[in-house]
Amino acid sequence: MANIVELREMSDEKLEEMLENAREEIFNLRFRKASGQLEDYSRLKEARREIAQVETVLHMRQLAIDTAVSEPAIASVLAGKEWEASAAFDYEESAWQVEFADEDGNDLASAAVNLNKKQNLSKRQEKQKGRPKLLISYEIAE
Repeated sequence: MANIVELREMSDEKLEEMLENAREEIFNLRFRKASGQLEDYSRLKEARREIAQVETVLHMRQLAIDTAVSEPAIASVLAGKEWEASAAFDYEESAWQVEFADEDGNDLASAAVNLNKKQNLSKRQEKQKGRPKLLISYEIAE
């Protein structure tokens, strides 16, 4: 199993493939457990952990993209256009770097999103202060 750093560097296609393989493996492990043929029960735990890590990385990428798209300036640039987004974690900034490109591959915008900001507010405090700003910076390509 790859560690979280290696998972963050993998492409979405590779992660989806790993997720599919891990789900298939856990199905087979459960089947073997039910029929009494499983000898190494610890592999069930490892497979569940692998699935959780891959799903977490995929979810964080999508959350970073959604957060960047919610910025009005970026949303106005993307409006009415076919676009693709990619997100990669930058360890120097501790933030997700989101790049937006059109169908021709031309850059439209980029953003840095920090999904690790503390959010330990109660619902009442959150209403009063507002949600923390997760978008660190953004740049619109000209």
